[in-house]
Amino acid sequence: MHVKLGWGTDPGLQRSENEDSVLVWQDRAGVEVLLVVCDGMGGHAAGHLASTIASETFATTLEKDGAGGPDTERLRRASAEANAAVHDAATKNPAWAGMGSTLTVVAVDKGELALVNVGDSPAWLFRGREARLISQDHSWPAEQVRLGIIKPEEAKDHPMKHRLTRAVGIWDHIAAYTARLELEAGDTVVLCSDGVETAGVSVEEMREMLASDLQEGIQRVIAKCRELGAPDNVSLAAIRVEGDKKAREKTQVMKTAVLRAVKTDR
Repeated sequence: MHVKLGWGTDPGLQRSENEDSVLVWQDRAGVEVLLVVCDGMGGHAAGHLASTIASETFATTLEKDGAGGPDTERLRRASAEANAAVHDAATKNPAWAGMGSTLTVVAVDKGELALVNVGDSPAWLFRGREARLISQDHSWPAEQVRLGIIKPEEAKDHPMKHRLTRAVGIWDHIAAYTARLELEAGDTVVLCSDGVETAGVSVEEMREMLASDLQEGIQRVIAKCRELGAPDNVSLAAIRVEGDKKAREKTQVMKTAVLRAVKTDR
């Protein structure tokens, strides 16, 4: 399977700290591609720390588990480890009390994709002109819609839209959502923090901007968010399936980008 990868993160125009973390790995942790997007909460250093711990713990747990492939149980176990690491850090340091993070991950191998997510950072599948949400929204209004208490149209601009019912590190356990799907040539999967939606960029606009060159498209999405005021941090990580090739692209540029994608200062 031949793929293209892209990623980007930006603090936006109204936040002094970028609390998002993005991780992009290729041919590691027993899969061809691993994408992680985490949106931290807790204010300034705590939010940044929470997202960094979550993304790094998840990835290293997956790399050390001795297994392979896009298995949802692997992802579920790694998300539990990420939750424990963030929760433990917050418990031991009063200054970090209450910090947490969203977690959205896709692992891809041999044309199969496995997903796990906690929180409201969405993962979208763009197939042709179709845009499909493949993650589960764990905001309070979305949970109320699933329970049949409110209607979908009531959730769109609900005053509690950004109140999460599930997050990594807030409680000592999490109920992660998992899914699996088969990828097809031409598919694009993009993970993003909710800063894209908060800025006012629609899913359709994002799909169109990512339709050509993937990395350039991500930069266009970020630029559009900034043009619209970017009140929150903006992060994206994406994969496009381009069919089968005997020789896959593995450029040093992408390897360098992987290293920069995760904040490591603590």
